[in-house]
Amino acid sequence: MPAKAAKRPTAGPGPAKAVALIPAAGLGTRFHDDGPKALVLLAGKPFLLHALERLAASGRVTSAVVAAAPGFEEAFRTALAASSIPVTLVEGGVTRRESVASAFAAAAPADGTLVLIHDAARPLVEPLEVAAVVDAAAEHGAAIAACAMVDTVKRARAGRIVETIPRGDLVAATTPQVFEASLLRKAMARTDGGEATDDAELVERAGGKVALVLTSRWNIKITYPEDLVWAEAIVRQGVG
Repeated sequence: MPAKAAKRPTAGPGPAKAVALIPAAGLGTRFHDDGPKALVLLAGKPFLLHALERLAASGRVTSAVVAAAPGFEEAFRTALAASSIPVTLVEGGVTRRESVASAFAAAAPADGTLVLIHDAARPLVEPLEVAAVVDAAAEHGAAIAACAMVDTVKRARAGRIVETIPRGDLVAATTPQVFEASLLRKAMARTDGGEATDDAELVERAGGKVALVLTSRWNIKITYPEDLVWAEAIVRQGVG
């Protein structure tokens, strides 16, 4: 368990607020071949709408910008019509970084504003945990949700194990990831280092320190068809 991880919340929502950026342009080819993954239905509603409802329920998110897959704008508008918070739709890019940059530009957040980035493919995020990450970012300037590692982690090469990695100080990064706007702007402006697998990595490269909020394991990223089966069961049981 990381020594510097922020504590999970024990109280209700506080005053910190954020604008949400949702990169939703991915087609999710590992999942299906029928359009954007963000529009796949979970219990009758698109992943994207589930995610927005849970962000709104945190009491921390005031508005959102969604980066949509080009050519699917009308389908996204239909899905977003039921959103309880104002949503701006922009065209996403080829990469996650491009989609986040497009949404960030449309949001045009002033310095000091908190910017929350969340995967549309994480529709089961818990509102209380969203609030905790926003609060941690308000205190530290940057914070992300993460899960403690429970599996033994191996490094492999050519089909063989070459190293067992101690998991005591490892976490799996998830979303939401929340940053003070000027910090994220500086990180996104850098051109060194190539692509990043998450937005916190860009901030780390720019010298930023990112706090951790350890969260539950309900916040699964739906990547493969079996993940949807799991998520449907969670929604039916009402435990996520």
